Amino acid sequence: MKNEKMLSISQFTFVIIQSQIGVGLLSLPYVVHKHADHDGWISVIVAGIGVFLLLLIMWLLGKRFPKDTIYEYSSKIVGKYIGIFISYLYILFFFIVSIYVVVLTISTLKKWILTFTPPYVLIIFIVGTGIYLAKENLKVIGRFFTFVCILILFLIFFEFCSYNNVNYRYLFPVGQAGVKNIILGAHDALISMMGFEFMLVLFPYVKAKPNKILKAGTISISFVTLLYTFFLITSYMSFSKAEIAIVPEPILYLLKSLSYEVIERLDLVFLSIWVVPILTSFVTYLYLTSFGISKLLKFKNHSKTTIITGLAIAIICIFVPQSEEFIMKFGTLLSFISYFFIFVLPLILLIVSFIRKKKELGNLYEV
Repeated sequence: MKNEKMLSISQFTFVIIQSQIGVGLLSLPYVVHKHADHDGWISVIVAGIGVFLLLLIMWLLGKRFPKDTIYEYSSKIVGKYIGIFISYLYILFFFIVSIYVVVLTISTLKKWILTFTPPYVLIIFIVGTGIYLAKENLKVIGRFFTFVCILILFLIFFEFCSYNNVNYRYLFPVGQAGVKNIILGAHDALISMMGFEFMLVLFPYVKAKPNKILKAGTISISFVTLLYTFFLITSYMSFSKAEIAIVPEPILYLLKSLSYEVIERLDLVFLSIWVVPILTSFVTYLYLTSFGISKLLKFKNHSKTTIITGLAIAIICIFVPQSEEFIMKFGTLLSFISYFFIFVLPLILLIVSFIRKKKELGNLYEV
């Protein structure tokens, strides 16, 4: 690993932010509202705390094995064969998430912008662009993720444009949904905030001390949590309980109702910009998949595996049903499976590493 191909601490911060922000945000107010009603914004804060605890587990693993990724230290902790099996499971998981991101993106774009565009055309553009970026090293990916973070400011600005017609009374009484429903809503929010598991691979590629990495990760999670909370509060102040219960993408419907002399359809401008964070989310999981395959097969780089993996994703997505019912069931199943990979497995590996006293010292760089 060459030092110039590693991420700076600021690039690491932006990579985690861009990895977390995805297409799930567009329907998040609607999904969380099913359980938590207008207390959904509290669920997002609870989910943010949960994400930090999960990130802490991954950080502790990385701190014990500063030179390795999940694909390498899993074998050192539980043995070669079980470790390889765990690596294969992670590769499969990231591969399935990649497919889900593409399918969900296509569904959203066809519903709002490109109604008559054949799905395979969108798949080619999304996957093709993802391959072009994901085959590069982390330094290049980090620079791109850092550069496009400025687009988030435009999304926030567009959301502020809707504050002419909000009613803060919709948020009261606070806590009316109850603790149980708020926690159930937090589950829905947490799944939309996924992407932080990039830490399992990123840790040895960051030019910083472990404590600074944790601090940067905390800043990233806090920013995403506040951003999601802002979007949910705005949606809940703009729609009543009866209205938001029948509006699948409240953020877009809210912007669609706005009209200016210069811009007729603000929702289309919003979506055009939003495609970039969607792309970064796909690039994250495509990279994690292809990088893992190259590690197991002991390739020098992951460029070839990225192209092959991308083609496989594209072919599968062409035959995946585009119905909303299937996508909803796909997402629900994936949300429960995710806990195994972002919580159960990392926690087991961490506990076993303490029990077996598995630990490595040293850094890849001079701080």
